[in-house]
Parts: sequence; structure tokens; C-alpha cells
Amino acid sequence: MIAEILVADDDADLRLVVREFLVSRHFIVREATDGAQAFAMAAEDKPHLILMDIVMAGVYGSSAAQRLKDLDETKHIPIILMSGTAGEAALRDILQRPNVRFMKKPFELDVLEKNIRELLPKGGYTQ
Repeated sequence: MIAEILVADDDADLRLVVREFLVSRHFIVREATDGAQAFAMAAEDKPHLILMDIVMAGVYGSSAAQRLKDLDETKHIPIILMSGTAGEAALRDILQRPNVRFMKKPFELDVLEKNIRELLPKGGYTQ
């Protein structure tokens, strides 16, 4: 089964680039435009991985990630948080949770793919 990835960012251009890249690597991609939408989609759809911007309108990505890690049904989902402004120091608590990583924007797409494949079982596929 091909892994489903939820990409949450309020930057439509970034979502487009990431979506096209991940689809070209044979992932299924869903998109959210803010933290509240990302939380709702993740809680309902249970994607295999979440790629989420930290600073978004409404609910910040870091808050949505914390809430997802607190729920039994979503705490297993790996999350990659990303930001062009916030640093890892501001995310100390959430980054100590299992399967949570941080990527500073801008990032190389091959580095993103490497992180995704390391977090997903069998290099990107689930059982």
C-alpha cells in the first residue's frame, strides 16, 4: 500500500511544489491550509505521515501537532514540522515526542524525501 501524506501549509505555492514532488515519488497527498484543518483531517483520515508548517493562520502547526500526539488514535503518526521563521529551540517539547522532526525552510526536496522515508515503515510503504 502506498503511504498517504498530509501536507499542511498556508503557502499554496509550497504545497504545490511539495505535492508534485511527492506524487512523482508515488505518495498519495492530501492538503490542508491551516492547523485546524490539518488537525481535523489527520484525526479523521489517519494519514501515514504529516508534513506541517508551524506558523499558519488559526491554529499553529505546533499546537495541532501537540494535540495529535496527545490522542491515542493519532499519536503514532510521524510529523515533520517546518518553518522559515521558528527555530528548533521554540519546539523543544514537541520535538521530544516520538516520530517528530523539524525542517528549516527552505529545504531541499531530496532531504525531505529522506526524512519521510526514514519515518515511514519500509521506506514509504505501509503493511
